[in-house]
Amino acid sequence: MAFDKNNIPIDTDERIDTIPGTDFSLIQKIDGTAFSIDTLLLADFIDFPVNLLNIADLGSGSGILAFLMKYRNEKSAVTGFEIQKEFYELACRNIQMNPQFSSVYFENTDVRDIPSRVLPESFDLVVSNPPYFPANSGRIPEKPGRAIARHELNGKLKDFVEAAAYMLPYGGRFCVVIPSIRFYEIDKYLKAADFGIKRLRFVIPKEGEKSHLVLIEADKFYSGKHESMPDITIHHADGSYGEELKEIFSVGLKRVKRFSNV
Repeated sequence: MAFDKNNIPIDTDERIDTIPGTDFSLIQKIDGTAFSIDTLLLADFIDFPVNLLNIADLGSGSGILAFLMKYRNEKSAVTGFEIQKEFYELACRNIQMNPQFSSVYFENTDVRDIPSRVLPESFDLVVSNPPYFPANSGRIPEKPGRAIARHELNGKLKDFVEAAAYMLPYGGRFCVVIPSIRFYEIDKYLKAADFGIKRLRFVIPKEGEKSHLVLIEADKFYSGKHESMPDITIHHADGSYGEELKEIFSVGLKRVKRFSNV
């Protein structure tokens, strides 16, 4: 076992990554559960009104999305909820490694147990990058941590939506990234939980290909029309990053947003 400059333990299956678009680093697993572009895109997609104080991250893993929320909105308090003890403990070490961020917390909690652990309507914003695949679809990774992170082995998409609905008051917002093929499924769950989709943005993996991810902002009891934002392309046909990704990497996640309805 190695140690970082602040004497924080780093396991042999971990590394320290500088997070693109930011000026901080986090400990990440090297088993395929480290953050990816979808996390950055979700963090960039979210708008922050001035009165937003309490943020929850469902399925927080190593804490990357929770830290990105704090980085983009310094006045907020952020709590991550993670079922896997290993990743909860990793997120706590990331707090130690980033003492410049106050009011970031993590709880070792199953999203299905949220009603027994959290007061209702106690958050202004809930974010999530949940497991993408149903338990019975595709090949389940051999490593338990990666399997739980990618497949619905402990909580389904419906459970994440219902937890968010419990945690949010009237007008509270739920922002999530999911595979595009599950859009109609989550739309059904959102409507059943009294959410209305307010903003929607599809993600194209490579120029000329179909969307593989969708970014969604759903507001509690919203009944108006949703804003369909321009698609975002990750890679050009030649393999280079799309313009917005280049901007995130060069200017950072705190840049002035092109699209905002706040």
